[in-house]
Amino acid sequence: MLISIIWRGFKKQLSNYLIFFFSLIFAVMVYYSFTAMTYEQPLIRSAGKNTQLVGMLGFGSFAVVVILLFFMVNTNRFFIENRRKDISIFHLYGLNYYQICLWFILEILFIGIFSFAVGISLGVLLSKLFSMILVKAMDLPLKVHFFFSTDAILATGLVILFILAVVSFQILWLVSGSKFSHLKKLRLRKIQAMKIPLWQKVFGSIGALFLLSGWLMAIAYIILARKASDYFGLFQGNALLMGLIFVLCVIGSYLFFAFTLRWYNSYRPKRLNKNLGILSRSEWQLRLFSEWRFFGSITVALGLALAFLGGMAAVASLEMRSVNEIAPTSLMITRQSYEKLAPKLQSVAPYQRQSLHFKAVPGKQNVEISGEGTNSQPEIMDMVSISDYRAFQKINPTLEDIQLKSARSAVVLSSYQRYFNDYTRYSKSIYLKQGKLTVQRTHPNFFGDMSLRYGTGMIVVSDEIFNETPGLSYTIEAIDVAPQNENKLNHLIRQNLKGDWDYPIHYDLSWKNKQIVGEITVGEGPKKDGSTIYRSEYTSHQENYRSTRSSLGLILFVVTFVTTTFIITTASMVTLRQLSEFKQKRKKYGLLRQMGIPDKAIYREINRENRVVFFIPAILALIHSMLAISVFSHIAKNANYGFVYLFCGLMLIVYALFYWVTCVYQKKIL
Repeated sequence: MLISIIWRGFKKQLSNYLIFFFSLIFAVMVYYSFTAMTYEQPLIRSAGKNTQLVGMLGFGSFAVVVILLFFMVNTNRFFIENRRKDISIFHLYGLNYYQICLWFILEILFIGIFSFAVGISLGVLLSKLFSMILVKAMDLPLKVHFFFSTDAILATGLVILFILAVVSFQILWLVSGSKFSHLKKLRLRKIQAMKIPLWQKVFGSIGALFLLSGWLMAIAYIILARKASDYFGLFQGNALLMGLIFVLCVIGSYLFFAFTLRWYNSYRPKRLNKNLGILSRSEWQLRLFSEWRFFGSITVALGLALAFLGGMAAVASLEMRSVNEIAPTSLMITRQSYEKLAPKLQSVAPYQRQSLHFKAVPGKQNVEISGEGTNSQPEIMDMVSISDYRAFQKINPTLEDIQLKSARSAVVLSSYQRYFNDYTRYSKSIYLKQGKLTVQRTHPNFFGDMSLRYGTGMIVVSDEIFNETPGLSYTIEAIDVAPQNENKLNHLIRQNLKGDWDYPIHYDLSWKNKQIVGEITVGEGPKKDGSTIYRSEYTSHQENYRSTRSSLGLILFVVTFVTTTFIITTASMVTLRQLSEFKQKRKKYGLLRQMGIPDKAIYREINRENRVVFFIPAILALIHSMLAISVFSHIAKNANYGFVYLFCGLMLIVYALFYWVTCVYQKKIL
């Protein structure tokens, strides 16, 4: 008899366990796939040491474990809370505390072991797909083969055993008599949820105020950030402002669910009397009384996950864009090294070649960075003529069109355009030894790697100014080959060039009596004080592209799958709670039918309750993440955020799918 009662209690929870089971399978599959790739030697060798493949995949595996542990602990707590009646029956039949705990632990172990077996099977089958996605993301020249790793299976098994052990200890704590007496008291106190005393209204107002303050500060971020940077410093000011916005949004989210929404639901407009809206508000008010921590945690965690993904996507887009800044053509090389390599370049013919003539000249332009002061000291500037600029533009279409308005006009090509562009202000004048230039505009610097040149700044001037300005002349050769010859060119470079740093110059410049004093000399200086500058030998587009794409592709791969896992597990947790709560409400809906309420109105009420539970946390998290991205956009000005916007849409789709499944199932069992 007891066995049949236990089995009947287990079957009542079977639908909930199925969602728990499928979510656990997905997490095991992802963890195994990440771990297996760390043992896939062809993939590791092809990725190279610089990408730190094993470390990044290890971080992804750890993140999946944390998500899985969070999911199982929260879900297990909910299962135990909803089986208090079963525990009472077990006590009546003579089972002691340890026997009840043992039964629940055996249930979790059975589901965990079965999920592990299915998850590993799917992971083994789909590991090739995961590897193919990673290889594509990193743009590796590698053919992926089926790979099976016993070490990865063993590692996954140990992790699952650890999580099941943690959950087992949690069961021992939750099933304790004191814990359940507390839970019973909590159930009895739920009637208090219908009363909103003055102090709760005050906290509800504070929650709404915190949220609105955090959002408005994020919208007006650049204005506040400049003031904070001027007062505290660039990095400290931005960090403090971001921290303040984060704290306001986190505390505001918890207070919003604990008090603000409950206060709002305590109102009963007359329009709700026409349908079951009053019932819906009452149910939501009761849920918020006991589960506000859960909804607040889901909101904050989802917002953080999407914001983190947005930050990584911003950095990735900027770094990929920087490849064109560093290596706008297939090869940029010093004139001296080009003369050695020129006879061998016929193997990659035909190719385009453009000689870029530069002058390293003393110059002074005030550059003010918020919170960091103004750099007003003379420095070395690279000067290029407008004719060379336009000639280079023919093989480098990323360069902006420039029309100088006068012979004394100049255009600054700045490397500050990628980050903190809104915090940087350039003076409208550039002082040279022979006179002053007027800054016409400032553009991003897509003129090649700065290490190939001497100056920290670069200016485009008229041919007349370029010819009459004395300075240290040097030449860089820009070579562009057809895409199919990129590999040949790169092989030629590796065979003949070492990538050394050479051609040193020394400078000693100062600003006295409104004039630049000092000279630039060839060779190393007498002291190693940072006033000696070297140039690198070459920069290759393919080398830069592959190293950047490999690193960033790996990061986005890991962050994307971790974020996807988290979105699915949180949606599963909400679904489990809804299905379990619904089984306790079936009698209530049965009474509504007996009172003559049509099924259509009851179904509308079910949909309304599910919409509130699923989409209020999701939409609030979406607002948090979108405003976080707007903050990032002020720091990383020209980044592409399309990827994270796509993921925000994906989150809504996943939640909508779980919402639909929940509604369909509830209507089916009603």
